[in-house]
Amino acid sequence: MNFLHLLSSEAVQTLTIHCLNIPVWMNATNTDPYANSIRFRGWNGQIFKANTRFQPMVLKDECKIQDGSWRQTQFFVHAQDVNQLPIVEIQKLPQFKPGKQFHVEVGPVCFL
Repeated sequence: MNFLHLLSSEAVQTLTIHCLNIPVWMNATNTDPYANSIRFRGWNGQIFKANTRFQPMVLKDECKIQDGSWRQTQFFVHAQDVNQLPIVEIQKLPQFKPGKQFHVEVGPVCFL
């Protein structure tokens, strides 16, 4: 990993949360719609979360739709400090409850 970090000037990674009746990013029913949004911790400890300088780009946020169908929320993380990637931990994942499910798909890191 150190070798990739040394030879690169930036890095990108995608993550997809597949969800059934459970919001993972924006929840319009809360006073603060991002209060329960998930967070990502990078290789060097950097936290990527909503409403910060290090907010991941949200390509699609369908998990806020709770209609009994499988949906997905896709994140794109672009780091100019290559030591921030790969994502090593996902924090504040929602709890499983009857009728609510999710699974995480972590994409590869591309060092540029």
